[in-house]
Amino acid sequence: MSNTRTIAKNTGWYSVENIVSAVVTVITSIAIARTLGPTKTGYIIYVGYVASVVGNLGSFGIPAATRKYMAEFIGMGDKGTARLIFFRTLALQAGLASLATLAIIVWVFQDANAQFRLAAVLIALSIWPSMVNYVPAQANGATENLATNVPGSIVSAFVYLFTILATVIFHWGVTGIGAALFLMRSADFLVRFFPTMRRIAAWNTTHVLPNGLRKRMVGYAWQSVATMLLALIVWERCEVLLLKSLCADIRQVAFYSIAFTFGNYLLLSSTIFGAAASTTIFVQLGRDKSRMPQLMASSFRYLVLTSIPLHFIAVALAAPALLLLYGTRYAGAAMVVTIAPLLCMPKAFLAPIQSLLQSAERQSYVILATVLAGIVDIGVAWTLIPVHGAVGACIGSGAAQITAVGIMWAIGIYLYKVQLPWVFLAKVASISTLAALSAHFIAVGLAPLWGIMFGGSASLVILFGLFYLLRVLEPEDQARFNLLTRSMPKSIGRPVENVISLMVRPRLAAVTPTNV
Repeated sequence: MSNTRTIAKNTGWYSVENIVSAVVTVITSIAIARTLGPTKTGYIIYVGYVASVVGNLGSFGIPAATRKYMAEFIGMGDKGTARLIFFRTLALQAGLASLATLAIIVWVFQDANAQFRLAAVLIALSIWPSMVNYVPAQANGATENLATNVPGSIVSAFVYLFTILATVIFHWGVTGIGAALFLMRSADFLVRFFPTMRRIAAWNTTHVLPNGLRKRMVGYAWQSVATMLLALIVWERCEVLLLKSLCADIRQVAFYSIAFTFGNYLLLSSTIFGAAASTTIFVQLGRDKSRMPQLMASSFRYLVLTSIPLHFIAVALAAPALLLLYGTRYAGAAMVVTIAPLLCMPKAFLAPIQSLLQSAERQSYVILATVLAGIVDIGVAWTLIPVHGAVGACIGSGAAQITAVGIMWAIGIYLYKVQLPWVFLAKVASISTLAALSAHFIAVGLAPLWGIMFGGSASLVILFGLFYLLRVLEPEDQARFNLLTRSMPKSIGRPVENVISLMVRPRLAAVTPTNV
């Protein structure tokens, strides 16, 4: 199967997984915020963030090594060694998860407010299934078959949804939220873990361990942990801790978290494509390194197309959406949700370049870029948070993301001679700016619902109209998009194909020399 077809297939499955998760997240986050109010929401977000930091640190080193080396040996046709790697890393991860869970429970009993203690313990207990679950999830990614991760994600999303709805109806408060998180992660673990175990256990057990593999894996795992520790500063809301320490208003934690959540919604399409492309990048290392530059340039092109228009238009519509969904109690978050779409956009371009450097065992460059970005983040946020609260936190995060992604892509371009489509980038950015301005000027004088409807509609008309007039897409783009649309129901896929065909630049006819 070609890389394009594999990426298209995995994009489809990852889309299902993430769209279901995003819809559930939208519903539950609004329900929680409206039920608890910004003060209680801010505190429970803080406790949940501390627990997630521990879980994420433990979930990146060993699982990252699992994915990288399983993918490498699968790419070489050696499933026996890949099988051995899976079971050994799984045992190590289970032990690490037990220690991490125990440490957070001890912290909860020493630090947590009494009225939040039971909820905090449930959140802490959810760390164990979440951490262990990362190994089978990454193993499925190594096989380039993301469809196997979908059932667990969908089941767990609905378990979380129903538990949150029950919490709202029966007034279980923060305890219900803690229980919902524990049940969600447990369901995801149970549904994903055992089928993955059975599939990999059935592989051929014959293997020959290459010399130095254990040393390579240990080094890679430690580098991955270091990378994740730094990534938590740049990518995963470390500003929550600074807000709690430097700002007396706990509501600012809730305001910043809402803006961060808005940004994650916008990153959905780029996250889906980036994850699918990253899966192929890891396996391509063992298959054919020479195709890496082309794969990276194509990935960048489609991330431009799927992220820039969405983020630009979101700037104009974020404040009306906040008031419509969360209510006037969260009006203080209007400024931070307005700037968040632009400041979180660099993250859309992270996955392919980070995967390239990691798959080539050049994580030192990732670490360097993230260290510099972390310094920028903490410096800017520390300076701005005491005066500007959540807005300062958001600016610090955005400055760090721009620094990290810019450095990584510069290194990738230099090392692997990747030629990025700069003219295409400028064209899409210009069109998106005009679409966003139209949305702003229409929405600014209307009620939130009507502003979103009319402003959003006008921006889409201008966006697709200019895409049509300027013929933004190339013929090869149409062929690649068709791989995605053909996996959709015909009632959806056909109209999408027709719209895409209108935006494609016609092929130039070959010029035949003639005698005069």
